[in-house]
Amino acid sequence: ISTIKKISEVWRKVTETYRNLSKKNKLNPATVSVMEIFGHVQQLMQPNIEKRNIDFEVILKDPMLSLNVDSGLIEQVLINLILNAMDAVKESADPHITMAAELINQKVIIRVSDNGTGIESQILDKIFIPFFSTKKTGNGIGLSRCKQVMMLHKGYISVKSLQGQGTIFALAFE
Repeated sequence: ISTIKKISEVWRKVTETYRNLSKKNKLNPATVSVMEIFGHVQQLMQPNIEKRNIDFEVILKDPMLSLNVDSGLIEQVLINLILNAMDAVKESADPHITMAAELINQKVIIRVSDNGTGIESQILDKIFIPFFSTKKTGNGIGLSRCKQVMMLHKGYISVKSLQGQGTIFALAFE
């Protein structure tokens, strides 16, 4: 009976997580500078980055660049991508993460890149699927949530990765 109870509790949590993931969030968009978003994210992440001796670079070619987004949700996406990058660079001799933004063809593109382990090519098409994870302690919610947030903003997220060389996630906003 206790085993059945434990299994039931696990499935209850999985169901609750999936239900929360599949809910459409109501966006609270506002025009916000990319510099402000980057500042918030950097401020939140800086203690962990310093603790792990990671070289963290922010590149913003146009300080006036702005977006009409729900900044809280976009910050969540960036934090998730940076946490994943931190995990990817933990074995690197010279760990480096970059958060950059620029305007390309009337689209704001934000990139989070690292020089970590990279992602195996055979799983690249699976990383945005809910509950897919390569981490022992991962639940597979982070990247699927990132994709959902970008879809809510009528944007998209893409990834390029070379195993052993690093990964670049790009967020594109119309």
